[in-house]
Amino acid sequence: MDFNENKLINQTYENDWLIEETYRQSDFHQCHFNNITTQDIVFENCYFYQTVFNQCDLSNIKFDNCMFRQVQFNNCKLLGSDFSESSFDQVIFNNCLCHFANFSFMKNKETLFNQCDLSQAIFQDTTLNKTKYKECRMIQTSFLHAPLKNVDLSTCIIEAIEATPQDVSGAIIDEMQASAFIHLLNIKIKEA
Repeated sequence: MDFNENKLINQTYENDWLIEETYRQSDFHQCHFNNITTQDIVFENCYFYQTVFNQCDLSNIKFDNCMFRQVQFNNCKLLGSDFSESSFDQVIFNNCLCHFANFSFMKNKETLFNQCDLSQAIFQDTTLNKTKYKECRMIQTSFLHAPLKNVDLSTCIIEAIEATPQDVSGAIIDEMQASAFIHLLNIKIKEA
């Protein structure tokens, strides 16, 4: 697949492999990626607009300083994927496996993670304004210097997240989740 053209519009890519390539400054408008598997792939300074990824294995892919606008990731495997320093605007992740994914130093606008496994993912120094998490799994997920104020986590499974008390200040949780945050306050609970 040749993505090095300046702009790819209304293209569909299906049932294929991408191996050991770097794509720079490519624009993807209204493209569909279906059942694509990647290995050692880097997208640098690329723009994805109204693009959909369905059932793709994008594990360990690197999206370096990319812009995603009105993009969907559906049933994708994103193990160890690196989105650091990218921007999301109206991006949806549906039922994605995002273990060890790196979302550090990102700017998010209206991003939805729906039924995703974000265990050990990193959201360090990330702007989470208007980011929504619905029924996600967050085991040892890092939110260092990523303020969760007004972010609703109440439908998520949360265990041993990494954050400071300032990071979680103002987060919306349910009463059963409070124990997952107690370690951040240096409080010890004595059993009776």
